[in-house]
Amino acid sequence: MHAFGSQVIPVSNTEILMIEDDIQDVEIVTRLLGKEKQSSIMLNHCPTLHAGLDTLREQSKIDLVLLDLSLSDAQGLETFRKIHEAFPNIPLIILSGNSDERIALEAMQQGAQDFLVKGRFDSTVLTRAIQYAMERQHQRLELEYKNLALKALSDQLAVANLELERLAAVDSLTRVYNRRRFDEVFLTEWNRLLREEKPLSLIMCDVDHFKAYNDTYGHQAGDLCLEKIAQTIAKVAKRPADCVARYGGEEFVVVLPNTDISGATHVAEAIRGAVHNLNLPHSTSPISNRITLSLGVACQVPDEAIAPSLLIEAADRAMYTAKEGGRDRMQVHYADCAVNLQSRQTLQWVSRLRDALEHNQFELYAQPIQALQANTSEPCFEILLRLCDQPGIVCSPGMFFPVAEQYDFMPRIDRWVIKHLFADLGEINSLMLQEAIFFVNLSGATFKNMEIASFIAEQLARHNLRPEQFCFEVSETVALKNIEAAAQLTKALKDMGCKVALDDFGSGLSSFTHLKKIPADFVKIDGSFIRGVVDDDMSKGVVEAIHHVSKIMGLQTIAEYVESRAILDLLNDFHIDFAQGHYFGPARPLVDTLATWQTTAYTERLSA
Repeated sequence: MHAFGSQVIPVSNTEILMIEDDIQDVEIVTRLLGKEKQSSIMLNHCPTLHAGLDTLREQSKIDLVLLDLSLSDAQGLETFRKIHEAFPNIPLIILSGNSDERIALEAMQQGAQDFLVKGRFDSTVLTRAIQYAMERQHQRLELEYKNLALKALSDQLAVANLELERLAAVDSLTRVYNRRRFDEVFLTEWNRLLREEKPLSLIMCDVDHFKAYNDTYGHQAGDLCLEKIAQTIAKVAKRPADCVARYGGEEFVVVLPNTDISGATHVAEAIRGAVHNLNLPHSTSPISNRITLSLGVACQVPDEAIAPSLLIEAADRAMYTAKEGGRDRMQVHYADCAVNLQSRQTLQWVSRLRDALEHNQFELYAQPIQALQANTSEPCFEILLRLCDQPGIVCSPGMFFPVAEQYDFMPRIDRWVIKHLFADLGEINSLMLQEAIFFVNLSGATFKNMEIASFIAEQLARHNLRPEQFCFEVSETVALKNIEAAAQLTKALKDMGCKVALDDFGSGLSSFTHLKKIPADFVKIDGSFIRGVVDDDMSKGVVEAIHHVSKIMGLQTIAEYVESRAILDLLNDFHIDFAQGHYFGPARPLVDTLATWQTTAYTERLSA
């Protein structure tokens, strides 16, 4: 017997089928096998391919096939293919009078375990060939089984991850979306409707005198009450794009995209009436003998000059006005959301941003950048920022960057990102399978000050990091506002060894003539063109043109906001170098993203 790893594959008690039309060759093989005293091999013989196939179908105990390629009813490699396709799990050794190595190689490539030329092997060679063939087949089947088991486990994990993602977005008590999911949907819809110049409405709902209800009926009844109210609201706001979420405690919020104030008012009244019709008793309510809601409605056509949070504040203020007016009613915020709320809301954000910088309440997130046509093995990630100053709530930059830019927080925020990113990587770089490239955004305010270059150099040296690991992004519009300052800073970064990317390219409708002054390595094509590339011919033309000119200038292209397979297929047709977007994966905390990449890369190396 022969050992392979921990497996021992015996040759004794092996049943072999020899398909051979020359009886003398059969006798030779029988005699050679008989010389191996320690083996007891049973040799079956069939003179034709047809008879051999019948025997294999009838006898399940055949362990191996010895096959001649020149039979009366079949010739050449086609003989092997017919046996192998019908019985792929039985190891097969070819016996042939043809010493053509090309045939041997082709047979091995197609699945034969060995190739022996008649008259050129003795009993030892034949027995070893049988041993090794059975071992290799056993190893292949074992690997296939493990791969199937691994695939089944991967499928289970994928299903489990989808369920975890769903659970992470859903409030466990009420079975509507939670606050985190609301924040994501609200900001996504705000940005979408900003481009489309369409209205976005919010309805804030609060259960009247809910504390008294809990005190009277108990917390279990209170939980059931909230669940019924949530499901009732979801039945009213039921369009695919509508979002119903538990905002906190006994408060709910409804996002209504493409809905003006009249439509939102109609939905709010329908929600109030539907909750009335539940007839949930509330004997201790001073306004009714049943559960009621106070609702605030606000609407806004998103504008770059208005922080998205102002719409939430407007709906919230309207709801409290309804409560102050007697409850069980709806109040509409008719003024522009920037009116009256701007100063109070802005001051709150200024205070939160100041605290976040002082107490490290920001968190670094990362999103993978996938190589398409680029010839690189280095993984790439864009570094993104989230504000996590309130328990369980993650704020995207769109919520606070307008205030940060207005009150000159951006240079401090940029330095916070660089300082903490470099510190984190300084600790974990040695643990990574290979170095990655990190894309870091720099604001317009930072580009006005050359001191950032020396700060970056200082942080690189402090944490023993290579500058080639970092690509700093400047948006097209920022670069054009002060092309000389942008050119000076990007040149300093390039001289240091860092890379440079032009971000949101195409959004400013600039020409490459001005931007030739920026020594960039990458061009990131503006996401508004990528989103429309499948259905809009103009977007398609712009993307192709940007990529074409970028290649002439020696720049690599990155497509942002890749959200579907259809978009990805077109980008591959255009030969775009890199892509990023939710199709490949959402932004996640930096450490989680790198840990996931490490696990995936390690698994791929093992399977390779």
